[in-house]
Amino acid sequence: MVIKKSDRLQINLKQIFTDLNTFSFYLLIVCLGIYYKFSKTFVYESLRHLTPGRLEKLKSLPIHVSPTALDSLTIYVTLFLCIFIFVEFYNLHKGHLNQSKYNLRIQFFAFICFSPIISYFSLQILWLLQTDSSWDFDLDVMEAPTGWAITNQWPFDLELTDKRMDFYKTGIFNSVRVVIASIVLSTFLGIIIGVLRLSRNKLLSNLARAYVDLFRNLPLILQLLLILVWFVTTLEPFREVQDNNFLEWIFWSNQGFIFPKMVIENMAFFLLGIGILLLFRIYVRFSERIFVEKEEIELPHFHTETKTFNMENLNDVKANLKFLIFRPFYFLDKKFEPIIPDILFSLSILSLTFGIFRILEWNYSFSFTGVLDQEPFSLFVFGLILLFYSSKMSSVLELEGLNAFTEDSSPEAVNRRLQLTGAVFVSFLIFLYLSIAVTQPNLITEKDGEELSWGKWKFEDNTYEKVSSVFINLMIGLTLYTAAQIAEVVRGSIQSLPRGQIEAAISIGLSPYQRLKLVILPQALRSMVPALTNQYLNCWKNSSLALLIGFSDFYFILTTIVNNAGNAVPIFIMILLTYQAGSLLISAVMNNINNSVTKVKI
Repeated sequence: MVIKKSDRLQINLKQIFTDLNTFSFYLLIVCLGIYYKFSKTFVYESLRHLTPGRLEKLKSLPIHVSPTALDSLTIYVTLFLCIFIFVEFYNLHKGHLNQSKYNLRIQFFAFICFSPIISYFSLQILWLLQTDSSWDFDLDVMEAPTGWAITNQWPFDLELTDKRMDFYKTGIFNSVRVVIASIVLSTFLGIIIGVLRLSRNKLLSNLARAYVDLFRNLPLILQLLLILVWFVTTLEPFREVQDNNFLEWIFWSNQGFIFPKMVIENMAFFLLGIGILLLFRIYVRFSERIFVEKEEIELPHFHTETKTFNMENLNDVKANLKFLIFRPFYFLDKKFEPIIPDILFSLSILSLTFGIFRILEWNYSFSFTGVLDQEPFSLFVFGLILLFYSSKMSSVLELEGLNAFTEDSSPEAVNRRLQLTGAVFVSFLIFLYLSIAVTQPNLITEKDGEELSWGKWKFEDNTYEKVSSVFINLMIGLTLYTAAQIAEVVRGSIQSLPRGQIEAAISIGLSPYQRLKLVILPQALRSMVPALTNQYLNCWKNSSLALLIGFSDFYFILTTIVNNAGNAVPIFIMILLTYQAGSLLISAVMNNINNSVTKVKI
């Protein structure tokens, strides 16, 4: 039987009407009505920006919208979007697309749905750039002299005439150092408190619980203010600084702590001392490395007859290309190949150390010739590249069973390892002593034999290092608040472990410390790392509260520049990008750690 074209059309229409007679499509019609009302305003404003003479940057467009046809064209464009959304939703609802095409259609569908908003904001920004001077993205304002001073500028020495960009870089350094210190301290404190919360000792458990309940539920801003009040009222003022010292090497007052000035006079000896520690690490990993047999990875191969390869071969080529990049020394003996990433890691640490301790000489321009010329910034960036590459190489080798370790716990081995560790540590201390010069702080209380009033007292330049009270205040506040959050993460991760793991550790005679170190924490780390990432990100963002206690982080400096010079939009975009860059860096580091602890299934 032959079906006529009109009959096929009728059958298709019946099927379409049957598909549309569902609750989901009735709900879609209601949503489209709301979408029409919502998007009509954005479409109108977008079309209005396309009228002749509106935007100078778009005057070369061949098509413009007539002001008289603006209202009717708005209705037509909005209706077209609604009809398109309805038809596309129906096609997607039918489900006759494969997964790759479905994903592409979904992305295109989402783009069309949000196109009124996207076009409005894009054209509105062009309009604001044309009419509002505060939207000028020229950062020449950051090249002007600052005209004011900040108290926290270590290790830089800024003057009133320095550029605002230099103050911004100092603010970033201040933010980074307080956040790193807070993350390290809060991690240690949080792990201890989290473990104590599960202690069988009721006193320790209740004290840990009280700590968590107090600092987790108290707003961070209030904690910072309370710590500031405690700092100011407990420590004596600067006029009593002569009596508040430790052997006249360390002084303290409510303004902060004064430490001896330490300068690396011989960088070669300093790096040599660190190099000894790194060589010891390479030796220990070499001597304790074991090998787990895995399948060999074949190199890429093509069809020799056709000289071509299909998609499956292309995937093999990609995998093998990654293999060749991260295992370029696969031809070496299995015992010696893993030494390469250890050596690269050591070189990266030496490069980073040299760059960090020469931060005052940074030119903020990277080049490979700069690495050869020993430019501090180029060496710092080169060290980061080597660190990433060596960690990826180690991860690939570990997957291949070439980077597993064991430990000889026999008394002879322990004694030999202890002696070697002591010798290496003593050698490091000797080179550290030879490379660092320490100057005792010199408090000037008199001039030309006459006693000065305490308001004129000061420490002699280049004889001391100062840690300000606001830095300690912010560090303590972030540490206590973040540690309370981390303690709950640790507690929940430990309690999520199967009870059989702990019972097995008890059955083989492990002590409580050994159970915690060898069994509990390594397994709890798998569920702990993602939650720790969130807490570290919160610590980075919470550092913006430094503004309230007078600590000069980059947020404090940039907001002050806005108040003095204007140009709010580009400067606040700098703030946004700085926080985003810091968050992405923390996420990248933690994701790398997470991948390393989750690649082996339990």
